[in-house]
Amino acid sequence: AIFGAERGRAGTELKVMGAVETKLPQFFTKGVGDFHYPHEWGVDTLPLGNEELSFALGKDGSTRRKLARASGCILEYVGNVA
Repeated sequence: AIFGAERGRAGTELKVMGAVETKLPQFFTKGVGDFHYPHEWGVDTLPLGNEELSFALGKDGSTRRKLARASGCILEYVGNVA
């Protein structure tokens, strides 16, 4: 079980999904497309190409952290899906 605020639980869930996706490719991302959740709180998905993913991660994940901070969201990559 994951305890705490909704934001923290969602971030942890995404990190675990990313770890599983590394070990079992397409476990979570098979058939996932571009999706925007219409309400205030939810998960949006955006499939990225290899070059886009490399740029969005940045060196040691620095660009990912900057994007997350600037947008006020949790930004995790599950496979090639942001």
